[in-house]
Amino acid sequence: MFFSCLVCALSEAKGMMKYMKMVVVLSWIEILLIGGGILCGFLIPASFVPVFFFGGAFLLAVFLLILLYHQKNIMKFLIMENKKKNTGKPQSVYWEEDESRKLEVMKKRVELYTLQSQINPHFLYNTLDSIRGRALLDGNREIASMTEVLSRFFRYCISYEESLVKIREEISHIRDYYYIQKYRFEDRFDMEIEVESQEIYEYYVPRMTLQPLVENAMIHGLEKVNRKGLLKIRCIATEKKVVLTVSDNGVGMDAEELTRLNRQMEGMLLSGKKRGGHSGIAVSNVNARIKLTFGEEYGIRYRSMENAGTDVEVLIPVVDDFVRVRYEDRI
Repeated sequence: MFFSCLVCALSEAKGMMKYMKMVVVLSWIEILLIGGGILCGFLIPASFVPVFFFGGAFLLAVFLLILLYHQKNIMKFLIMENKKKNTGKPQSVYWEEDESRKLEVMKKRVELYTLQSQINPHFLYNTLDSIRGRALLDGNREIASMTEVLSRFFRYCISYEESLVKIREEISHIRDYYYIQKYRFEDRFDMEIEVESQEIYEYYVPRMTLQPLVENAMIHGLEKVNRKGLLKIRCIATEKKVVLTVSDNGVGMDAEELTRLNRQMEGMLLSGKKRGGHSGIAVSNVNARIKLTFGEEYGIRYRSMENAGTDVEVLIPVVDDFVRVRYEDRI
């Protein structure tokens, strides 16, 4: 009786209703057998009937002991079954549905952002084309030419179709940039472009490699001198490497500033420290892209002398149509 009550209590504590019912039934049978044995002992003391009742009660008690012994294993089994059942309960489904809904919202936001980024450039291009058309109608070819170059300039800057472009395209973009800046600086400086061989034009560089260097040369070097300035771009190549050099005959820099810039380039630091009121983040970005794409041995290095000018040297590997695919995914 004690064992049956104990098992019943354990079963009830764990919420195993079917096992509790079974134990209750067995306990009542045990009580009936013991009661019948005692009754027969008084009424028929000389017969074997009391032994039958007491024997049945004894066997039932043994069975309950065995049930108690296996209780732990039964509990583990039931807990595992319960977990399996809970995996299919509504709250899990609700969580999954909630996560799916969030992902769908995020996807829609990305699509909207992409659409906006496509609308804005097209609006700009259409506006510039309209200005150019009106200028041509009014006979103002200078404004028409300016808006045409400006439209082509923005198309190159904003385009994300190709991360690697031919040096021919990059230099064409620099010519457009120089044309636009001439309206600001007028005849304060000239630009020369020297390419060692026609083959170099067909090699690839990361898009927008030269423009930040040319812009820095104009703003930090040439804008601050009173003499006629000269901006020179030179492209040479060896069997395995291409060297692009942007030179100016501007104010240059002292040894301390030169060392700081070269350390920044070597460490690929995007510090964003300002130099002469303008941020150097763009050049650091170019350097970081080159190193991440081609390796640590490539990148940007400065050579300069105060009041004599600055050379900015870009070192990249030779990338032709055959090896271009190897680097496209890295940039």
